[in-house]
Amino acid sequence: MKKEMRRKDRMVSEEKAREIIEKSEYATLSTASLDGDPYAVQVSHVLYENSIYFHCALVGRKLDNIKENPKVCMSFVSKAEVEQDLYTVRYESAVVEGAAKIIEDEEEKLLALQLICKRYSPDMLEDHLAYIMPRLKITGVCRVDIGDISGKENKKK
Repeated sequence: MKKEMRRKDRMVSEEKAREIIEKSEYATLSTASLDGDPYAVQVSHVLYENSIYFHCALVGRKLDNIKENPKVCMSFVSKAEVEQDLYTVRYESAVVEGAAKIIEDEEEKLLALQLICKRYSPDMLEDHLAYIMPRLKITGVCRVDIGDISGKENKKK
């Protein structure tokens, strides 16, 4: 059950939340096993349409959890500036809840990896395929289909 945001005065639009996701250097992916054991890990992500892609290893706790329980939460912080004299942090953050899927289809996997490379290495466009293709079968890719998205900020007044 979705809970209401407590600090509505800090809530931002869905469009602004998407901008925060796009500006964030990384995301924190939170998963849980069927037993409810939580796990969080940072991932390199890209927002594409109504999904978020990230790459990973082919094995590990993150993938084990996604196989058992595809419900995930991702958090993003695009700005965090401490104002010591005011005892506060000026921030922009977004949260996505959704369902994660391990991508097996090679065309979708290739698209996702190209999008990730374009996001993190935009000056290396000609080299992306040369880098990706030998690693395609040994790289995992997941897609999180966005079910809910929200964002908030604490900005100077």
